[in-house]
Amino acid sequence: MTSQNTPATPARPAPDLIGELLVQRFEVPAGEVRPDAAMRDLLVDSLMVVEMAITVQETLGVKVEEDELRDTTLGEFAAIVEGRRTDR
Repeated sequence: MTSQNTPATPARPAPDLIGELLVQRFEVPAGEVRPDAAMRDLLVDSLMVVEMAITVQETLGVKVEEDELRDTTLGEFAAIVEGRRTDR
């Protein structure tokens, strides 16, 4: 049994977690959740953008700006979040 400084549950990749949030919490059809999909198309109104920013911070511990949600694709946004997760 190896005991290294690993969390009790392994960290899942940000793209998987964000995709799951989009489908389960924001009711985005799973077929639309693709890396090349524009976040502004997935989160169709400003309230959804604000809710997603809050959800990402609460769920993943990463602060994101609303502009980052509006101006990126899902793949780009997930890379931003993943980068901030590993910087901690």
